[in-house]
Amino acid sequence: MSLSIRALALTSCCAVSLVAAPASAQVSSSLQQVALGAIKGQTVTLGAPSPTSQGLNLVDGAITEWASPFTLTVAWDVTNSPTTTVKLVGYFPTPSQALTFGTSYIPSSSIEASVDNGLTWTPVTSNAVGGIGSAGGSVVLYTSAPTDGANKTGSAAVTFKVRLNLTAGPATLAGIYAGTFYLMAIAN
Repeated sequence: MSLSIRALALTSCCAVSLVAAPASAQVSSSLQQVALGAIKGQTVTLGAPSPTSQGLNLVDGAITEWASPFTLTVAWDVTNSPTTTVKLVGYFPTPSQALTFGTSYIPSSSIEASVDNGLTWTPVTSNAVGGIGSAGGSVVLYTSAPTDGANKTGSAAVTFKVRLNLTAGPATLAGIYAGTFYLMAIAN
């Protein structure tokens, strides 16, 4: 076979191969979407009170104040609402037995709290607030301004005094009375 016939056969073969090769163009699917969201829950925190405990010498028929005020910090990060407030609630779980010595009791109605350095005293006789506290054994010690604008996150140092008011009774037995005043913050 001559050289030109071979060249023509080779050229024809290559031309056919080039035409028969598949095209490698880009192909894409249809567009799909995924919705994303993120939620940060509201938080209210309460620091440990200082001091954490105190004692006093009680006197029947008299008012006796615990020596030092209690201080703690309430902090919050809540939703922005013109009606949401943060409250600090103090309470005794069993109001009729706030302080106990054996079977002798001092009720929460004989215990008073002051948040204005002793200018006004409130007996611990209110009802629970938003499910926090006990019926007849609670007191609100702090209420924030509504959480509007920049106040939706914040903190406050709360100082309160506590006293025992036995001017109306009950008469007590000699002994050591003990009880726990619970503190909890709530946003509602």
